[in-house]
Amino acid sequence: MSETAKTPIFTYTEKRSIYSLSGILFFRMFSIFLLLPVFSVLALDLEEATPFLIGVAFGAYGLTQGLLQLPFGMWSDRVGRKKVIMIGLGLFIIGNVLAAYTDSIYMMIIARFLQGTGAISSTVFALVADLTRPEVRTRANAALGISVGAAFAIAFIIAPFLGEWLGLSGMFGMIAIFSVVSLVLVQTTVPNPEAIPLIPKNTSFLKMTGTVWQVPSLRTICWGGFVCGAGLSSTFFLIPMILIKHGYERAEMWKIYLPMMLAGALVMVLAAIFAEVRNRFREVMLFGIMLLLLSVAAMGFGQQQQLLLWFVAALFFFFMGFNVFEPIFPSLVTRATTAETKGTAMGVYNFAQFFGHFAGATVAGALYLDHFYIFLLLIALAEMWFFYLTLSFTNPEKSIK
Repeated sequence: MSETAKTPIFTYTEKRSIYSLSGILFFRMFSIFLLLPVFSVLALDLEEATPFLIGVAFGAYGLTQGLLQLPFGMWSDRVGRKKVIMIGLGLFIIGNVLAAYTDSIYMMIIARFLQGTGAISSTVFALVADLTRPEVRTRANAALGISVGAAFAIAFIIAPFLGEWLGLSGMFGMIAIFSVVSLVLVQTTVPNPEAIPLIPKNTSFLKMTGTVWQVPSLRTICWGGFVCGAGLSSTFFLIPMILIKHGYERAEMWKIYLPMMLAGALVMVLAAIFAEVRNRFREVMLFGIMLLLLSVAAMGFGQQQQLLLWFVAALFFFFMGFNVFEPIFPSLVTRATTAETKGTAMGVYNFAQFFGHFAGATVAGALYLDHFYIFLLLIALAEMWFFYLTLSFTNPEKSIK
C-alpha cells in the first residue's frame, strides 16, 4: 500500500475489492429494485389483499431493514464485516424463499419482514472504506453508486416483463437465486481487510450511537435519507396503480420507466461530478430538494385535474431529485465519521433511509383511497424540514484525513 499511497490510482487489491463488492451490491439492489415498479399491482392477486395491506407488505421490508442496519453496522465494527454480510445474505435468502411460496397477503407481510433482516448495506459500504485508501475512497463509493444505478435502471426496465412472465412468486424465486450468487462472491472474491480498529466489546450501544449522532452534518444526511426513502417507496406504490387505472398494461410500463431512468442517470452523474469536483455538496442538495418539492406539487395538480401526464411529470422530477442524493450521501457519511465507527455511522444513515421506505409505503397505502392530499402534505413538510436543515449544512473539507 505504501508504494502507491501518493497516487490516486487503485491498487490491485482495491480494484478486486471494488469489483467484487460492486457485483454483490448490484445483485442485492437489483433484487430490491425489481419489485418496486410492479409489487403493488401484482400483490392484488394475493388472498385478502387490500391497498393498505399491500402498502404494509411493500414497506415491511424497509422496517426491519432499517431497524437492523444500525445493530448490523455496530456488529461489523466488533466482529468484522464479511461475517456480518454472509449472515445477512442468508437471512435475505430465507425471506425470499418464503415469499416465493406464499399466496396470502398476511404471509407475504411476514416474508417481507424476514427479508429485511438481511440488513447488510451499511456493512458493505463500511467494508469498501476498510479496503481502500482515503484518497481514492470517493471514487470507490462512486463505483458502488454506479452499480446501484445500473441495478436500478435494469430492474425498472425489465420488471414489467418479468412480472407478466414469472409472476410475484417467480420473481421472489429468482431473487433468492441472485442472493445465493452474492453469497458465493463474498466467499470467493472479496479480500479480507487488514487489521482495522474494532470497537471494544464492552462499548455500549447507546455510546456508539451517540458518538456518531453528535455530528450535525450526519443528522442532516440521515433526515435526507428518510425523506428520499419515504418518497421513493410511496411514489412507486402509487404510480403503478395510477397507470393501471388509466388503462396502461403492466407490460407497457417500461415506456415510462426507461426514459425516466435515463433522465435520472444523467442528473446523478452531473450532480456527483459537480459536488465532488467543486465541493458543492450543500448546493447540490438544495437543488435536489427543489426537484422533490416540484414533484409533489405536480402530483397534487395531477390528482386534482385527473391528468396522467402530470403524474408522469411528477415521477420524472421526483426520480431526478432522488438521484441527486443517491451517490453523495454515502460519501458524506464516511467523511463525517472515524475509522472505528464507519459501520455504526452507515448503520444510522441506512436506518433512516429504510425506515423512510416503510413509512412512505405504509402511509401511502393507508391514505390512497380518500386522503391523498394529506399524504402529499406530509411529504412536503418532510422535504421543507430537510431544506431548512440543509441551509445550515457546511461543505466538507476537500482533503480527507
